[in-house]
Formats: sequence, C-alpha cells, structure tokens
Amino acid sequence: MTGTVAPERVYQRVMHWADRDPATGCLVSRYSVGGPGYAQVGWSTDGKTIMTTCHRVVWVHHHGPIPDGMTVDHTCKNRRCIEITHLRLLTNFENARRTSGRDWPLGECAQGHPNTELRSDGAGRKRCRLCKNAARRRRAAARRSSTDQP
Repeated sequence: MTGTVAPERVYQRVMHWADRDPATGCLVSRYSVGGPGYAQVGWSTDGKTIMTTCHRVVWVHHHGPIPDGMTVDHTCKNRRCIEITHLRLLTNFENARRTSGRDWPLGECAQGHPNTELRSDGAGRKRCRLCKNAARRRRAAARRSSTDQP
C-alpha cells in the first residue's frame, strides 16, 4: 500500500484553499501547481519535508492508503480538482490509457475488445491480442499486394 497519510492539519489546509466551480462542481485547489498541473502540498514531519499532490491527500484521508499498482484518477479530468466524488482508483495501466486521450470505457481496448485479450508484449506493455493479430494480417496483405504489382 502506498499513499502518505497527511496530518489532519494538512488535509484541513488543502480543503480551506479550494473553491467550488459552480459550472462543473469541481472543488478546485488554489495551492501551487507542479509541472504536470496537479495541485501540490508539503509539510514537515520529524524534520523531514514531505510533498504530495492535494488530490492524493484527500483520497487517503477519506479511503486510506492507495493500493500498490493503483493511482487516483480525476473523472472530471481537472488536475486541480480535489472533490472526493470526482476521484476514483484506477490501475496504472487504465490511468495511462485514459490520460493519453484515449478515454475508452474501462475494461476494453480502443476497438472495443475486452481486457481479457490483453497480453504482455515483452517490453512490459500490454497490447490487445486481437488488435495485434489484425495489424499483422493487414501488413501481410500489404506485402502480398506489393509483390503482385509490376
């Protein structure tokens, strides 16, 4: 399990420095924003400075530590949002797929094949077996058609 449990004072500070967006319902943090665009907060414990994102502080406060291999995702896609109802846990794989602009329904690939068809490609990435086979057939057909022409 991961997810630093922030002291209650830090959670209260994070919640205090947020404003509700009436159009979206997002609770938008006014804390500083890191490079990727997430609101971040820091505190000192036992002489050690700890930094994390505000949405993780809120998640851990409400739900406890984040399981290994999981990440906190914004359903609203607003990286500064800390509204607990806009947050959910996703596997790192699903979150990466969603983040890259391919917000497909959970549990399927871009072509709608179920995640049960995912296979490791040897480089640590998961690929859809059915899509990979279809691409292989298209390449083979293209090679055959290029050798048939003068």
